[in-house]
Amino acid sequence: MTSFALAITQGVPTGGSLRAFFALFAMLGAPGRGAQLDEAALQALVVQARDGDRGAQRRLYEQLVDRVFRAVRPMFQDEAEAEDVTQDAMIKALSSLERYQPRPGSSFVSWVVAIAFNTARHRFRRRRPVPTEPEALAILQEALEHSPDPSHELERQRARALVLRALWEVPEREREILSLRYGAELNASEIAAIVHLQPAHIRKLCERWRPRLAARIQELQTPVEPPHA
Repeated sequence: MTSFALAITQGVPTGGSLRAFFALFAMLGAPGRGAQLDEAALQALVVQARDGDRGAQRRLYEQLVDRVFRAVRPMFQDEAEAEDVTQDAMIKALSSLERYQPRPGSSFVSWVVAIAFNTARHRFRRRRPVPTEPEALAILQEALEHSPDPSHELERQRARALVLRALWEVPEREREILSLRYGAELNASEIAAIVHLQPAHIRKLCERWRPRLAARIQELQTPVEPPHA
């Protein structure tokens, strides 16, 4: 594995670095979309967007789309389907702002992610979203062989493939919760409201699976051999 991915995953199993783990999940989305606004700024944009401000609507989309995508991407084998779910959820959210009501302890992002999560689960029940072991290996091999240049993007694509491969090995409920926590960056209370579990259970699950997942990614860093004919 390259130095770029190693720099992200090193220290997570032993040191429990949350920053490193958020960085690891960030690779599932698009890089470089700009600074993330705080909750007060997002709420101000919501008010403006409700009044028909197209610029505010566009900024909300730009602020949320990557976090929504990172939350649903591990639920699907096909990246295009994850993108479809993301777009569907963003359209639903931005066209339903009049129904949004702020709640103490719950962010606007969590409301949008809940819409995306339910949209994804609806498709999840109708299709087989997660690849089998041979399929996962083939997807990883393809990413390693056909990632575009420059070299930094190649490293990112390789690391991204490893993150997905490791996530696909995690049980469904745990994979969803990890994606909501580190992909969408929701807190335990917000996740609990979406998946109908207690916040304490969410926290314990993340603490248990974080080092396991990081260790598995490190195991997968060895070169992948092409499947034998």
